[in-house]
Amino acid sequence: MDKLISDEEYLRLLINNTDDPIWLVGTDYKIIECNKSFKKWVRCFIGLELDKGDNVLYDGLDKLYLEKFEMCYQLALSGRSFRSVEDMNVDNQLRYTTVGFSPVRDKDNQIIGVSCFARDITEQRKHLLKIEEQNTALREIAFIESHKVRGPVATILGLQQLFNTDDPGDPMNIEVLEGIRKVSHDLDIIIREVVRKSNDIALQP
Repeated sequence: MDKLISDEEYLRLLINNTDDPIWLVGTDYKIIECNKSFKKWVRCFIGLELDKGDNVLYDGLDKLYLEKFEMCYQLALSGRSFRSVEDMNVDNQLRYTTVGFSPVRDKDNQIIGVSCFARDITEQRKHLLKIEEQNTALREIAFIESHKVRGPVATILGLQQLFNTDDPGDPMNIEVLEGIRKVSHDLDIIIREVVRKSNDIALQP
């Protein structure tokens, strides 16, 4: 008996020695076991702690979250293991959390509950969003370079072929040079746009 109690104490120390919420839910949605991080995590978005014996589908939970979590528990109780990414408003700040659900089976392979864990992935998520923003900016730059720049360059190349090098005084040369000047001005604006977008990417941390 002492050995059993000792094992339970070690297990409790193990699950409480992490910042990640961990909890075990029965088929009736009541909490069988949970760590301190779970209690703190739940308090952040429902305003109170849930503990052993409480229904994890607390009535005060936002309806959207309540329905989604109920669906997740049901899916796990049907035998599926999976992860879900949740965006939660904690202290008026948007936080991203990955939540894992896995069915728990007894010695007869019957599902008796769901083991769950959560992990804050806000910083990773923000980093991915920044990468997506940078990729979008790079695609815009590539579009500018492949479409907007090509037109003015083609125009300049065409105009320079019209320049009469044999007779620099040809009146047509004045029109050609004026056309090149206008197109060069347009090209300069496009290049400035590319430089600005490139700087925006470089300035992002």
